[in-house]
Amino acid sequence: MRRVKLLVAAVVPVMAAGVALTAGGSAHAAAQTAPPIIGYTVTATNAYSDSISAITATFGTSATSVVGSTAVQVPTAAAIQFGATDSLGAAISWSSANLPAGFALTSAGALSLATTPVTAPVTFTVRAAHGSAVALATVKVGVGAATVPAEDGVAVTPDTVVLKAPVNAHGKVSFPTVPRAGVTETLANSPAGAVFSNGVLSAGRAVPGNYKNVVVTAKDTAGATASEVFNAVVRPVYAPIPRLSGGHAVFIGTSRENVYFIQSGAASWDHFTIVGPGKINGHQGWVYGHLGLNAAVYGGLEYNHGYTVYYQPVIAQGSTIPVPGSHWGYVYFVS
Repeated sequence: MRRVKLLVAAVVPVMAAGVALTAGGSAHAAAQTAPPIIGYTVTATNAYSDSISAITATFGTSATSVVGSTAVQVPTAAAIQFGATDSLGAAISWSSANLPAGFALTSAGALSLATTPVTAPVTFTVRAAHGSAVALATVKVGVGAATVPAEDGVAVTPDTVVLKAPVNAHGKVSFPTVPRAGVTETLANSPAGAVFSNGVLSAGRAVPGNYKNVVVTAKDTAGATASEVFNAVVRPVYAPIPRLSGGHAVFIGTSRENVYFIQSGAASWDHFTIVGPGKINGHQGWVYGHLGLNAAVYGGLEYNHGYTVYYQPVIAQGSTIPVPGSHWGYVYFVS
């Protein structure tokens, strides 16, 4: 009849060089190295966008909108007030490089038409800017239908580019824009070795680390611009490594014991060594560690004595060279 049964399981993160097993048994113990790097990932953090959107253009006491309008009749010399939203909440400065004679635009976005009606249609561009963000509005003034009172037809077409929040997925970062078509994106102050193509940033062979104030700039053909400033975090991706855990023993008979353990991370051959009394002391061998629960049967044990089975993932059957970075473990039991 069996009087005592003690089950103890433990996992030791890394076997150090030169460690010797106790009770007369020994197993190969080698310095562990880091698992091989199989790639790199990049993540965008602390991102903020500088972009201008939602351009408005209104005139008259009733604040009638002329954005997107066609030939709306407005009184000559009446001011059209431009407005827009900056993503950083900052004040926007307005300007124009091609105003027709008789027109005026303040930095606050107040556009005054010519004091006399136009005799031929004119088109010019109004620019809204803050920092690296630029939005445009194309203003078309058509000949008015009436001369008394003098009126001109005004239509405004906005042009904005907005960068949405960066998307971290699959080890890469994408930078979606509105609109998507006709917008090109460039990268500045990036980690050396990183790759940026079609609005997607990948780590390439960048050195792992934290890179601050990386900038993506999106711009359309007319010059509407938005930028995104963020920190890029580059990290290596390591090959999966075997990890042993959950070791325990199950009584089979006075001289036999089933030993179980869980292997995660990666499958491998596991070199084992038994330490304990009797001829089995120091016995070594190999079992193939599948992902999940594994079992091994040990016989020739002396009744009511303590034994320890040490397991080390190794690079091949018959080898005692540990898998780089692997986690080994042991199971102690009383037979």
